[in-house]
Amino acid sequence: MTKRIFVFSLCCLFSALLHSNQSDFDQHASQQQLEKLKTRIQSVGKWLGRANTEKSGLSKQLKNIEEDIAKTHLKIKSLNQKVRKLASQVVELRKTEKQQQQALNQQTGQLTAQLRAIYLQGKQPAIKLLLDTDDPQNLSRYMQYFSYLKDARGEKIQAFEVALAKLAKTKKRILEQQAKISRNKKALENTETTLKAESVKRKKVLAKLEISIASESKRLQKLKNDQERLEGLLREVEQAIANLSLPSDSEPFVKQKAKLPWPTRGKVRERFGSRIAQGKLRSNGIRIATKGNTSVQAVHYGHVVFSDWLRGFGLLLIIDHGEGYMSLYGNNKSLLKEAGDWVSAGELISYAGDSGGASESGLYFEIRRHGKPLNPSKWLRK
Repeated sequence: MTKRIFVFSLCCLFSALLHSNQSDFDQHASQQQLEKLKTRIQSVGKWLGRANTEKSGLSKQLKNIEEDIAKTHLKIKSLNQKVRKLASQVVELRKTEKQQQQALNQQTGQLTAQLRAIYLQGKQPAIKLLLDTDDPQNLSRYMQYFSYLKDARGEKIQAFEVALAKLAKTKKRILEQQAKISRNKKALENTETTLKAESVKRKKVLAKLEISIASESKRLQKLKNDQERLEGLLREVEQAIANLSLPSDSEPFVKQKAKLPWPTRGKVRERFGSRIAQGKLRSNGIRIATKGNTSVQAVHYGHVVFSDWLRGFGLLLIIDHGEGYMSLYGNNKSLLKEAGDWVSAGELISYAGDSGGASESGLYFEIRRHGKPLNPSKWLRK
């Protein structure tokens, strides 16, 4: 019986060690894959540099301006968060200040009452007690009481000084936080002014681009070029991530049909397969109209394989979900993730916008399987 227990324990220990080693191996393999991905994405970057070039230079100007707007937008977001956090801290400090002031007022009242009593007794209460006591047997007890009162009064004075110092420290912190709020608000004003100036530049460049594609034939050619450019990017990305797999414990994308969360909130303006460019092209995704700066979430677990600006799609983010599945998020205001980042379903990845020359704020969204467009409406929750 003892031998059987020993064998069983040994097997359990071996199994635990094997599982631990396998876990370590998976983590190491995953890290190696990530490093490979980052290296391979550099080739995508070179392709992107060539794909984004244009003789007129207007597209390059738009790219630079929209990237500046994205940075400025994120800076405004950060400053607003700092101001809200500091304001919240000031509110809490005000509460602490009020509590400390109330406690101090109470201590002040107690000390004042004691000092008034001592004053009424005279400057030498102990000597007065000696002279006024008729019963010598009570003298020792009276003197002990007086000693207690004296010690207690000293402790109260000390506690009063500590409370006073705490209150002064709290008041100082409030002033410091208010000064920080003032500085951040000033920086916020300057940044918002910068954003307005950048937006004006963007409008001017877009106006010039509109003139350059005024005819329907040129507009159609531009849309065809945009779609071909995206197809070329996806081929580059697929080559870059070939033989790279997601961790084995991740939920397969194929099982998520009709279960995926929507990437953002808004009304669908353009449906999958709908006619565009005077009916000569079809949409490979859906376009969701949103308010400016609406948050965009990843629809499923995966790793970011592209996060950059692409002509026709603006600030674009692509997530690989394994087994050939990818989700694409275009026309963003700003991107929060970089190539190589792991993301979870529902995780904030960007803010919707109108980059890439979009006519209204929103998000262009696609789902692909080995490069082939799939209808997102069949994959997203009803």
